[in-house]
Amino acid sequence: MEHSKCRVGPYNGLVALWHPFDPSKREYEFNEEKLAEHGVAVHEAAEVFWNGFEVRRDKSYKSRYQVLGRTDAGRTLKLIVHRAGRRLRVITGWPL
Repeated sequence: MEHSKCRVGPYNGLVALWHPFDPSKREYEFNEEKLAEHGVAVHEAAEVFWNGFEVRRDKSYKSRYQVLGRTDAGRTLKLIVHRAGRRLRVITGWPL
C-alpha cells in the first residue's frame, strides 16, 4: 500500500521524485540535538514521512534533500535529509 506521495509545488528548481514511497520500508536516523535546537521533536519529524510531503534537492549538497510536510498536529516542517539507499538521516529541521 502506498502511504505517501511526493507532490510537486510551485518550485522552479530540481525536484527529486521519491514515489511511490512506503515509509515502513525505510530506516531512519534523527539528529535529536539539531532538531531540538529548532523546537522540533523527533516524533514530529517522523510524522512528516507518513503524512505526505514534497521533496526538493538541496542546493548546497547533492546528497541531501529538503523535505517539506506536516505533522499530525498540522505543523509544517522543513527537514534536511541525507538519503542513502533505504536509510534516511534527518540532519536538522525547523517549522515554517
